[in-house]
Amino acid sequence: MISSARIQRPVAVAALLCAFLAGPAAAQLGTGSAAPIDITANEAEVINSKCVAIWRGDAEALQAGSRLRADTISVYAHPKGSGPNGQPACGGTDRIVADGHVYYVTAQQNARGDHAIYSQASDEIVLTGDVIVVQGQDVVRGDRLTINVSTKEATLESHVTGAGKTGRVRGVFYPAKPDQGAGAKSGGPSDE
Repeated sequence: MISSARIQRPVAVAALLCAFLAGPAAAQLGTGSAAPIDITANEAEVINSKCVAIWRGDAEALQAGSRLRADTISVYAHPKGSGPNGQPACGGTDRIVADGHVYYVTAQQNARGDHAIYSQASDEIVLTGDVIVVQGQDVVRGDRLTINVSTKEATLESHVTGAGKTGRVRGVFYPAKPDQGAGAKSGGPSDE
């Protein structure tokens, strides 16, 4: 016979995860998105005393057209004091931390690194550790990428400085191919 405590525990953990992440969803993976953040992983752990939910094993967070993948994704909430039972109360999302094989993918760009932090207060994603960003055929590399989610402004940095040294920020950009039909009249170029 299965005890009711064994059945209630998974239900309680699932309810806790939903309640923990249901606070004001100020966090954004996608620019200006009010869509919910959908997180999946092989396992999840909630540490209520620290207002954190940790998603381990091929963790993936999706919001609108943006995706964050990593070995581990931790979602930290703002502490709000104590609840009625004396347990800490947690509010909306404060930050999201991704560790190990981090990929941040949007419709326009793919970025990868070793570690990433999204901060709700600054509305920034900071990606570190052998950062590579790809947009179309264009590729840039560095050690630290800071993306302002709202403005879409980004800064790429490297710890290496000095002309001729390997490991500096590097970009390879391909010229846009001329549009075959742009500006051409139906009869070909004008003789005038």
